[in-house]
Amino acid sequence: MIIIGIDYGEKRIGVAKSDPLGLLAHGITTIEWDRDIEKPINQIQQIVIQHNVEKIVLGLPLNMDDTEGEKAIKVRDFADVLKKRINIPVEFYDERLSTVEAHDIIHMQGKKTGKNKKRIDMVAACVILQSYLDNIKKK
Repeated sequence: MIIIGIDYGEKRIGVAKSDPLGLLAHGITTIEWDRDIEKPINQIQQIVIQHNVEKIVLGLPLNMDDTEGEKAIKVRDFADVLKKRINIPVEFYDERLSTVEAHDIIHMQGKKTGKNKKRIDMVAACVILQSYLDNIKKK
């Protein structure tokens, strides 16, 4: 089963994809957008078709006390639009500290994060999806 992981942001959306066995996540793109929700929805829809995706895992930015703030509400609103357009399951997954972990991974590769926010968002999507895949393997 192919699953995509999404790191939602108001300017960029990182997207990662699992291998067919659901063992490893790798980044595939970062979608840049500005206010027109149709652009990222259309691009995600194309990714779903192109890769025969069967599930979407969408990072949910919870607060450290497990509550949902303004960003989580925006992610849920985005998910509602996504579900109406793409007829596959959309599941939320706790994304706390995924961007921090993405920075760490990029630094471990000997690269600077500086202005490459697109790469950070794509790696954050990988972190979210890989964590999800690892978690479902434990069950």
